[in-house]
Amino acid sequence: MLTPFYTLSCIRKSELFFRKIFFCFVFIFLNDDIQGQDPHFSQFFMAPHYINPALIGTQFGDWCIMGNMRQQWGNAYTPFNTQSLAAEFKFFNSKNNNMLAIGTSFMSDQTMNGSFRSNYITAALVYSLELNHNHFFAAGFQLLHANRRLDYSKLSFGQQFTSRGFDLALPSGEAAFLSVLPYYSLGAGLLYTYGSNDNSTVIDVGLAAYDINQPNISAQGDKYNYLNIRYAGNINVQYESSDAVLFNFHSVYHRQATQNYFAIGGSVGYSLSEGKKDKIAFLGAWIREGDAVYPYTGLKFGNVQFGLSYDIVTSKQNNYPVNPQAFELSFIYTHVVNSNRKISKYVECPYKRRMVVFPEF
Repeated sequence: MLTPFYTLSCIRKSELFFRKIFFCFVFIFLNDDIQGQDPHFSQFFMAPHYINPALIGTQFGDWCIMGNMRQQWGNAYTPFNTQSLAAEFKFFNSKNNNMLAIGTSFMSDQTMNGSFRSNYITAALVYSLELNHNHFFAAGFQLLHANRRLDYSKLSFGQQFTSRGFDLALPSGEAAFLSVLPYYSLGAGLLYTYGSNDNSTVIDVGLAAYDINQPNISAQGDKYNYLNIRYAGNINVQYESSDAVLFNFHSVYHRQATQNYFAIGGSVGYSLSEGKKDKIAFLGAWIREGDAVYPYTGLKFGNVQFGLSYDIVTSKQNNYPVNPQAFELSFIYTHVVNSNRKISKYVECPYKRRMVVFPEF
């Protein structure tokens, strides 16, 4: 018969084994030639800053604030928690429909119960040129600052194991990640937009590249350990029927080194206030190739819109005893210039979200 002390010792050794395996995984991820991808959102259409810098300025209003909150694998493994907050502000030329937009965003990504954290801050500049009443072209540029940190106070190592369990006050004997340095990254994107004469149809086609300067991310000073360029492409289509039903189609493709993913889907928006646009309910679904199908529901009240999605895993991970889950919540708040302000330009270009008064430049 096993004694309680022997059983407890086995449990502690098992815990130590799995902690070592997970720590080694992170070590390899940061220091070996393993290919990976930046954090991403299922509701990519509610986070344009991370798809294409040239999409900044396409939201309704003279300025807006948007955010995404995602938890992945919270019920099955060590969860990945990702939050983002972004803002954009734009100016229109009083002589034409050209636009200048600026944007900034903050994203935080945590795993291993918060012991490994990555923070990203971006600043972007976009200029949109009216080719004619129906065609527009935009170019955007982005600068990103990334900072990663491993919190040793939330981890335990073999050197800290005693007869009474893990004593985190003891030296860990691990100092490899103390030299993890921040890095800067450059991104750029192009966007072509078509808008119909009656403004019922809007089509976007965009291409972007991130980590163009291929920053070094090594914690060991390895000059060959750098980020590969990430390429992204997007297509957005918006159509409003005669009975004020709104159809949205969004697709995105990302590729970084040998890793890639493709997502496609759409939603239908229906007015809850007799054809008016101040209250709209959205229902839709997207497919992420080889990974998941995720239904989406959203509500728009005045200047605020919320979205909620849930990933239904279709990959091999679905065969495990515990089905991994991923929830995501998004919001966008838009601010429209006071209607009493002097009108400088009445703009009817992309997304029908620019039909407001803007400051001149």
